[in-house]
Amino acid sequence: MMNIKQGLKSSIKLGIGRPVKLFPRLRRSLTSGLTVFVFHDITETPSRFEKEYGISASIDTFTRQISWISNNFDIIHPESLIKGTNLPKRSAMITFDDGFLGTFNNGLNILEKLKIPSIIFLNMQAIIEQRPILSAVACYLDRYVPEFSHFAKSQGILRPFLLTLTPKILCLFEERYGYTNLNEVLDYQGPFADLEIVKKWDNHNNVVYGNHLFEHWNTIALSICEFEEQYNKNKVALSQLKNSLNLFAFPNGHPGSCFSRKHVELLTHLGVQRVFYSSGGLNPDASKYLLNRISLSEPYNEDHLWFQMFKSILT
Repeated sequence: MMNIKQGLKSSIKLGIGRPVKLFPRLRRSLTSGLTVFVFHDITETPSRFEKEYGISASIDTFTRQISWISNNFDIIHPESLIKGTNLPKRSAMITFDDGFLGTFNNGLNILEKLKIPSIIFLNMQAIIEQRPILSAVACYLDRYVPEFSHFAKSQGILRPFLLTLTPKILCLFEERYGYTNLNEVLDYQGPFADLEIVKKWDNHNNVVYGNHLFEHWNTIALSICEFEEQYNKNKVALSQLKNSLNLFAFPNGHPGSCFSRKHVELLTHLGVQRVFYSSGGLNPDASKYLLNRISLSEPYNEDHLWFQMFKSILT
């Protein structure tokens, strides 16, 4: 009898559109352990940045995705990971990254009505100072500032700049060419929540906040000292929120290009209780320190969602 991976590969090769119906045993295996989903903005008016990188979902799409998750998993509160309680066999967690305004005005409102818990991994500089996150700055410079690509080449960094730009290189660029127009970058990026909105939702038991670095630098582009400073600066800012937990999610989230084992080891040393990344895989063992996430955005398609689940078992 073919095993799970062989069956999945065969279904892909044959172009079967509904492998879930053909492999019910595979479906059951995929819904064991912990499946963590990550969203970004929930909005009817995605920004240019969000459209380019596929990091938004409409209200209708998000509602359908949450309904699908609720129908197939038991959604847990993030505190359950820290408490070490026995999790349901088919557990899921809802997470958001960054702190887009639509996460709060739309996403959390939908979850609140359904009494579904979630955690938002925040970049507190964007919240407190209303400055764009570093990823948006890097992408804006690449797309709209002609001098930047030539300068980046002279400094030996390659596209995508959101992964390779360093604090030193950005500082040097602005010293030579002038400071980046942050208002234009904000328009390109889309609005974030402010501290007042974040504090309002801090009064809701099903809303939890986690650490995503202060400025959303790609971890691998930072020195270890810079990474620790970014983490600690964000931790201090998060400490004013009573619902913050000592959980961390790597910006951008892919192993190798975004973080390494030494960064995970440092977070362990700093007392972080769980660390999340985002390469689209499952977590058969929910007790692991390093947990993977599956990113969801547009469009909603049930078969596509199951296919993402199936594909992740091969990663």
